[in-house]
Amino acid sequence: MFKLFLALLFAQTEISFETTELVSEEEYFVGPGDRLGILLKDIAYEYTTFVDFAGRATLFVPYFSKDSIQLRPFIVKQIYNISLKHLKDSLKVWYKDMIMLKEVEVRVLTPRTMTILVKGVTETNGPVRVQASRRLSDLLSLPDYNCGFDANINEIIVETSTSETLKINLERYFKDADLSQNPLLAKIKTVFVPEIKDGVIIFGSVKGFPVKKFKTQVIQALSGNFTVTFESNVYLVPCKDSISVKNAIERAGGLKSFALVSEIYSSRKGKVSLDDYVFMGDTLYIPPFTDKVFIAGEVKNPGFAPYLPGASLDTYISYCGGFTNRAAPNKLYVIRANKKIPRKYLTNISPGDIIFVPEVKLKWFEDYLQLAQVITSLIITWLTVTRI
Repeated sequence: MFKLFLALLFAQTEISFETTELVSEEEYFVGPGDRLGILLKDIAYEYTTFVDFAGRATLFVPYFSKDSIQLRPFIVKQIYNISLKHLKDSLKVWYKDMIMLKEVEVRVLTPRTMTILVKGVTETNGPVRVQASRRLSDLLSLPDYNCGFDANINEIIVETSTSETLKINLERYFKDADLSQNPLLAKIKTVFVPEIKDGVIIFGSVKGFPVKKFKTQVIQALSGNFTVTFESNVYLVPCKDSISVKNAIERAGGLKSFALVSEIYSSRKGKVSLDDYVFMGDTLYIPPFTDKVFIAGEVKNPGFAPYLPGASLDTYISYCGGFTNRAAPNKLYVIRANKKIPRKYLTNISPGDIIFVPEVKLKWFEDYLQLAQVITSLIITWLTVTRI
């Protein structure tokens, strides 16, 4: 009884387990470089041990001297590449045979740093150093190892340290929190991210997934060489034949809060609803809601103007300084969701509209006068030359 009291008193002076990430006992595989905490619950005693590069760790068996607890070290081999649960169960048997202890806990205090080979559609291919307690999504969220916009995160191929091949669907993890589709890195050796061969391109106001990096694209208006001055997120979702607009958007992570659902546009079918179907090779544009109107072309100060509810077209033109002397006001048109609306059909201005004022190709009282001056100059030059 006195020895047990000493043991409890001594145990209180020991360091407690350090704060670390919670890892699943079944998932985490022990390896060289791990620092483990081993708690002998029967006598409330704990110690730390380190797994060396040969896969060995020093275990200690406590025994009681006159006024303290002494530790007798034992070298245990072959704890490399086994799960924490397997290790804990083995230690329970081992300690029970050694000193009749029945309750043992094992935790990873400092996870090892390991090298994983990354291949496929990622920013960088090659080896990367990561902590074993991290998950696959953490690895692919690193800036240099993000998946490309055309990466197929539904069919990631993972090779484990035990030469097992797994097919991982990270999309299911992000949608349903299914941890089986986001494994710990502790037993992963190689990661291969395949490319989407056939699909539907979505650009605009979609969320995407954290591991996939958007490709940015400047939205091109229908007016020829005029380019809108904001960028749009581009995302490719897999599709072998046809897919509903709603499903395609879900495969792209869902809509952002400022998406204009009523103005979704298909490059092949024009304006579409969420229930419509699009086909492989199509492009969907989901415009963002904005509180600005864009004015470009033959105005004195082209650029942004704040959206003014109920304001007329002339108000926005005035905001940008009015027309230039090369403007063709009658040919003015508005681009809304990649659709060209001529001035005569325009009933109102909406947020995000692009007002474009074309140039007059030939302005007779200026262009003909300039042309006459050029011709006169040429005739005078010719007469001067012939007289010489």
